[in-house]
Amino acid sequence: MSFNPVQRTDGLLTHQGGPGFAPDPKKELLLLVAGSLFSGDLFYEDKEARERRFAELAARVTREDPEFVSILATYARQVLGLRSGPAALLAHLFWWGPREVALGTAPRVWLRGDEHLETLAYTKAQGWKLKKSLKKAVAERLNAMSPHAILKYSKKGHAFSQRDAILLTHPRPRDMAHAMVYEWLVRGKKALPEAQAFVAHLKEERPTWERILSAKGSSPEAWREAIPHMGPMALVRNLTNLHRHGLLEDPRVLDQLVAQLGRRKGGRSDLFPHQWLMALFRGEQEGWPERVLHALVEALEANLPPVPLQGDSLILVDVSGSMFAPLSGRGEATYALAAASLGALLYRHTGGGLLGFDDELHPVDLPPSAPLLALVKTLLTSGARGGTFLGRALREVLPGFGGSRVVIFTDEQVADDAATPLLRWLRKAEDRKAYVVNLAGYGRLAFPETGVYRLAGFSDHLLEFLLLLEAKEPGSWMADRLGDLGTTAPDAGEEEA
Repeated sequence: MSFNPVQRTDGLLTHQGGPGFAPDPKKELLLLVAGSLFSGDLFYEDKEARERRFAELAARVTREDPEFVSILATYARQVLGLRSGPAALLAHLFWWGPREVALGTAPRVWLRGDEHLETLAYTKAQGWKLKKSLKKAVAERLNAMSPHAILKYSKKGHAFSQRDAILLTHPRPRDMAHAMVYEWLVRGKKALPEAQAFVAHLKEERPTWERILSAKGSSPEAWREAIPHMGPMALVRNLTNLHRHGLLEDPRVLDQLVAQLGRRKGGRSDLFPHQWLMALFRGEQEGWPERVLHALVEALEANLPPVPLQGDSLILVDVSGSMFAPLSGRGEATYALAAASLGALLYRHTGGGLLGFDDELHPVDLPPSAPLLALVKTLLTSGARGGTFLGRALREVLPGFGGSRVVIFTDEQVADDAATPLLRWLRKAEDRKAYVVNLAGYGRLAFPETGVYRLAGFSDHLLEFLLLLEAKEPGSWMADRLGDLGTTAPDAGEEEA
């Protein structure tokens, strides 16, 4: 026990009943955006409650500090690779924030060809009118996109399509190509003959894999034709379809797959480590050829980020029941898989100790040199998906740890007091540091905001700048990270085509 325990915040509790701490609104919004795909229910919070909490927080923080929201939206899109949250934050900026801040943020958030449609859809869902500044930004975005990208992301049948965006914003076409595409999207079969001919030529000139399958159906022949037009993400997501059609046994198809899985855009693919791993688990279960599995392992390893940390780390990964909630209502990956991927990756770089925890502590008896797949499998199968007794785990393992860095991957919904043993350990030496990576963004935290460095989300990019948190406030370190990347969007036509 301690005669000087950590002070609690008005008796707040986590969802599992442990002592809880309330973050300030900026930190809560950061954690919520970084940990959310806004698709499906979480273990402790349903989709509707999460969206309400987001809307209330975003409105409050945007009115109080629009520059912070601008940085957060840009950071979540460009560093964390998220789309829905940043697009919604931008809608709040256009509604609550200064016009100049919203207009400056839009090109940094709308990187893919349909993200301005997300902002329009969120605006409509809130019951807000479209301000002139938002219409101006969408019109500029449409003219900045290539005609190919506008067609690829036409989003017909969605709440907002490119046709809707054109009708609402009336963009003045920058050239004849845009004029023809706008004419075809707005008028369809009644479009001018020259517009119909132009669009038909564009589609034939640069077909997309989705368009091929839509026109020809899901057949082995159609998939063979579609494969050359697919990037790594599309391939990984459709390997099961290729397997069902027997194409993974075709040597020519295998050659194509191996070449394209190794193709990386800008040095790395857009997939998170847990997405590569999810494909590997599915491939083992479905019996994909060894050559395909080997190509996935190689692609995973080639796309892992650098981790600029030295010295042993004690890494604890939450494998309790709540962590096995799906990241998305449409996907199979779980928060536990994302946490295990990040924890194993960090262990590969720093060494030290890797442990899972739920009701008990589950050490991983594999060296840092072990394959990432083996480390993650060991973590995910180590526990019984019970409660989250992080305090017990810390009290058991911290006395025997000789290093100076502790990193915890969790949703922070603990059943016991985790703050007291961790903060006690930190106070015993000036060089000790503790990082808490919050993956799910619930409203109650297991640790106070002071004393630990808190990150959020499930992107592997988080590990690239752990050290940056030691001297920065959230807004400052996000801004610095964006400064390293550059905050201008890539060419608005090429990256989507």
